[in-house]
Amino acid sequence: MPPRIRTVEGSCWSCKERRVICDLTTPACTKCTKTGRDCSYGTVRLKWTDCVASRGRFAGKKIPLYQPPMVRKNSDHHLMYFENELLPRFNLTNTVPVIDLKSLEKDPVLLQSVIAVAHAHAAYRGGDGNGSSLQRIHSRNRALKAFREQLISPSDETTGSLFIANVLLCILDGIIEPVCDSSATHHHLVGGKAILKQWAGAKSVIQLKHELPVLMLSIFATMDLTHSLLIGDAPYFQSSSWPEFGETQSWWGSVKSDDDFLETMSILAQLADHGAATRMKTRTVEIGTLFSIQGALEQQATRQKDVEKHTGHAAWAAFCAVYRYAAFVYLYRALSSLDVDHDLVQLAVSGCIDIIAGRELPDTLQHCILFPLLVVASHCIVPEQRKVIRKSLETSSVYLSFESLRSLEGFLERRWSLLDNSPVTVQLTWWEYFEEIANVSCLF
Repeated sequence: MPPRIRTVEGSCWSCKERRVICDLTTPACTKCTKTGRDCSYGTVRLKWTDCVASRGRFAGKKIPLYQPPMVRKNSDHHLMYFENELLPRFNLTNTVPVIDLKSLEKDPVLLQSVIAVAHAHAAYRGGDGNGSSLQRIHSRNRALKAFREQLISPSDETTGSLFIANVLLCILDGIIEPVCDSSATHHHLVGGKAILKQWAGAKSVIQLKHELPVLMLSIFATMDLTHSLLIGDAPYFQSSSWPEFGETQSWWGSVKSDDDFLETMSILAQLADHGAATRMKTRTVEIGTLFSIQGALEQQATRQKDVEKHTGHAAWAAFCAVYRYAAFVYLYRALSSLDVDHDLVQLAVSGCIDIIAGRELPDTLQHCILFPLLVVASHCIVPEQRKVIRKSLETSSVYLSFESLRSLEGFLERRWSLLDNSPVTVQLTWWEYFEEIANVSCLF
């Protein structure tokens, strides 16, 4: 007996599944209309699934129904990130100078340098260091290419751009993502000095009192000074140059030319100049000179206490004091050849640690004491002091998102281990003490 046929050829898919006779009415048959079912005809049935292919070369694989196009981070994105996210981290007041982004776009040297540093910092900050490493390398290479092409035939109009681009490359290789086995930072600083020597408008930059050039100039001056102190070179900006930064929009903000901070930086420049001569053995620093510098630092400390008592500016006084203690440590270690565990060295270390651990120095200021912290922390021999340093670095690392802080942390841990396990470490000279990190990072 032949099977009973209850479906009609060409029936809708709903009637076929229910094995009922379809009247083939279009666009919806009568049975589907009465029951409220979806009615569809056709030789191939479309069925929504959970994105798993049922047949073909993708069978069994989960394929997204829609893949959004990859967002292309163009120059506008990087310029905005540079202005709003990166520059505040290089400014004590968390403010930035007015920047003409459109003019930056017209300058290939500046544009590629800005893109490189913004790209690198955004990737590191977002924890995407490995995923976008190739793109970051391309950005850096494009910046270097544009810089070198312009360097071949510089002019008075382009020297300023070259200098700013050089500072940005120094920030990239010395702060944002330093390479431990490279001396790129040192070469950038040497190149920056060479550009400044040829740039007739270097002094006029300070006269601007604002905008990006003077901010970059103040950053370079600080990086060059701290690098010179660690490596034993004479700094480009001499002691008499620092008061000229008074009332400019520098990275430390606008202060008067006789401010304690500028005075301390001036003393550090003087110390660096003596240190270079001492290391190269071109001259011997007289004991009277050392006592004179020590007296100037002590007088500043006394004067600052009186000012703090009458004005209540405890935060700024603490910030200046941290740099002053770093100057004391350099004076005792590099120029006086005292050991790490000498009473005078440890007295300066203890005084600085008390400030870092106290309440006078807010987080916004602690982010900008990385060089003094390196100097003082590397001479800590007391475990409790090291805990204070670790806490400070942890706080700054979260905000700054600089790879240089990881390098700094690693250096300190290795230095502390040697101080604990190798007695001869306390007798190392200043230059031997910082040889590992001197050429790699720029800190301030």
